[in-house]
Amino acid sequence: MLNQILYGPPGTGKTFAVIELALDILDPAYLEANRSNRTALKRRFDELSSDGEVRFVTFHQSFSYEDFVEGLRADHDADGQIRYAVEDGIFKILCDTAAAKVTQQATAPVSIEGRRIWKMSLGNTLASDAYIYDECVENNYILLGYGGDTDFTGCKSRDEVFDRSQKAGKSDEADSYAITAVTNFLLKMKKGDLVVVSDGNTKFRAIAEVTGDYRQIAREPQGDGDDKYGQCRNVKWLRVYSPSLPYEQLMQNQFSQMTLYELKSHSIDRTKLAGLLSNTGNHASTIASAAQAFRIGDTFGSGYEVVYASRDVLELIKPNKKRLPIGMSLIRDLADCVRDGKLTVANIRQKEVFEKMPGSLLEPYLVNGYENILSVLVERYLGFASPTSVDAPAVSRPKVLIIDEINRGNVSKIFGELITLIEPSKRKDAEEALEVILPYSKSRFSVPANVHIIGTMNTADRSLTSLDIALRRRFHFREMLPRPDLLREIELQGLNVGQMLSVMNERIEVLLDRDHRLGHAYFLPLREDKSIELLGSIFRQQIIPLLQEYFFDDWERIQIVLNDSRKAPENRFLHKPDVNISALFGDDVSVAERTSRWMINDLAFGRIEAYLGIVDHQLKPVALTTEREATHGPYTIRQLSSGTIEVWNSGQKEEVAKKPLLDIARKLGIPMTWTTGATMNTRHLGKKVIEALGKANR
Repeated sequence: MLNQILYGPPGTGKTFAVIELALDILDPAYLEANRSNRTALKRRFDELSSDGEVRFVTFHQSFSYEDFVEGLRADHDADGQIRYAVEDGIFKILCDTAAAKVTQQATAPVSIEGRRIWKMSLGNTLASDAYIYDECVENNYILLGYGGDTDFTGCKSRDEVFDRSQKAGKSDEADSYAITAVTNFLLKMKKGDLVVVSDGNTKFRAIAEVTGDYRQIAREPQGDGDDKYGQCRNVKWLRVYSPSLPYEQLMQNQFSQMTLYELKSHSIDRTKLAGLLSNTGNHASTIASAAQAFRIGDTFGSGYEVVYASRDVLELIKPNKKRLPIGMSLIRDLADCVRDGKLTVANIRQKEVFEKMPGSLLEPYLVNGYENILSVLVERYLGFASPTSVDAPAVSRPKVLIIDEINRGNVSKIFGELITLIEPSKRKDAEEALEVILPYSKSRFSVPANVHIIGTMNTADRSLTSLDIALRRRFHFREMLPRPDLLREIELQGLNVGQMLSVMNERIEVLLDRDHRLGHAYFLPLREDKSIELLGSIFRQQIIPLLQEYFFDDWERIQIVLNDSRKAPENRFLHKPDVNISALFGDDVSVAERTSRWMINDLAFGRIEAYLGIVDHQLKPVALTTEREATHGPYTIRQLSSGTIEVWNSGQKEEVAKKPLLDIARKLGIPMTWTTGATMNTRHLGKKVIEALGKANR
């Protein structure tokens, strides 16, 4: 399904579920192998998000077409003048990425390690020199406009470049960027360096390898006759993309407006660059083959076990139980060498890599230090990563757009004319394919068939029936219901949390509707920490405020949901204080009590009877055993079998245990805060007090 929406009440795990849905689209093999390992799934999802394969956005009332598709943004040009440029929105960026194809490619270097990487602009796509880029691609060179048609051949330093410029009648200052650009192009750029050709500040459209020395060329002027692109370097175009790719596919940050500058290590992701240039084909096939080749639990050699596998890293547990992370780029590079006939797997095993490839930039310590296991890993990888001809057209991987709270935005305003284009039958290359002319860029646009849209919708925010009908008929809807059965195993002193949730939801459904039930996700943390303190925190910070919102502060109905009217007063979450009208206003003032005053009973959140009473006011708590205790003066501090801490003062239980615990800890000199400065909760503080008193009494 290309378009789907997960809908349901709050806390039913809609946002939680989209991670598995996205992985099912982008990496189903990894999902199947790690379905029970949520940490591994989230890590893989984050990797795909970092690579631009997944985009996440939350709709809200102010979100607009300009944010989603395209709009005008104010910016400053190189001269400091304000200009308005068309900026792509998140959906258009994703669609362009999905539609991007490698239109020209060549075999890339085996390794990019140690190579200098430059960013360069080749003409302006929106200006009169836009043709420069096409000319460069056609003729296998790059051109620099700075320096004009002056010949800088023979210059050995920046000063000589400046002198030559002055003799040619140029007005550039010695410290000007024009002199810097020519110096970099002429002297600092070397054969073997890589060049990333930008498309504005947020995209790139080609990657090249410098193959020739500087030369000045005489070109026929084009356009308005003021063409002065005379500085030239021959290159090999490794990858040419159409349309351009977003900078996130390669960079940590956007490009600068400078025409030519070196990309530093903190700005470019070399792992992504290696993936784009992989000789096994396009970036998509590299990711897929890496995910297929290694699975968690696989063992190699003399007991090396795979504990983590991704596009970037393969992590093994060695026989001595220490971890060994190996970069997938190293395995890919060695596999490329074997496939190209430069090496054999036996050469790796016999430490002959650097004899066969003198001058290789691979790391000798890793290659020769782990030759036995590395040769096996390369062999496994070769079995899964089938070679792909560099002339074969690249097949783009699917892309996923996740729209959280999709019903909170004005869908008609955000999607605009694209609402029709997202239909499967109207996608690009489909039989009924449609395209539109975008209003700002005036470019033709259609939605690729490999773009998946996953939305989430909270039915308590807006009824499903009020959702834009145009959106409803273009999406497959999947209801996410509360799952009390997932909480059935959570027991606290006789309280079954799943049963409590079921009873509360039945009451809400009768009093309100099924769209406003409570989700099970609120209570899932109790799986790890079955304490009354955590349950109280969930009710105080999430459940009660949510019920207030549901019932518009109608406390009478909130009390019914909580079954307070049938509980003993001390076990009620809500109570009505007595109001003495005469004391407040005097006997001469007649005031009708129009609204009932309600107050929250803080002590009830720490009493298990308050929660048992939600299910049945006659239920009694199961007695807990005392695991350990300690005394300090009149106080007895007990840790119960549930982990709960109780403080008794002269035989009377303190309703709030934390205050006396803080006093005792202060007297004993026990730290009461974490390293972050936050005060410890009752459970942790109580344990520390009991331990300290136990040591003092020995």
